[in-house]
Amino acid sequence: MTYPMFKALLLTAAIGIAATTAARADCEADLIQLEKAFATPNLTAPAKTALEEAKVKALAALKKDDDKTCNTAITDGLSKAGIKTK
Repeated sequence: MTYPMFKALLLTAAIGIAATTAARADCEADLIQLEKAFATPNLTAPAKTALEEAKVKALAALKKDDDKTCNTAITDGLSKAGIKTK
């Protein structure tokens, strides 16, 4: 293997790792927002249920590295709970 080929291989691996980490970081940021929503004063039972359901869906998406599904689940849960997203 030549030097430029080795360099290209390392660069490709680094980009793949960075992309995976970025997706996980975005989902983790959304999960932090969801956790903060549980501390909302006067949270009703249906709102808490909506947040719990969103958490289950988001954690499943996190395990699959599916940032879009994670974000959608959390956004929908916050909306159903009557909490604005940031």
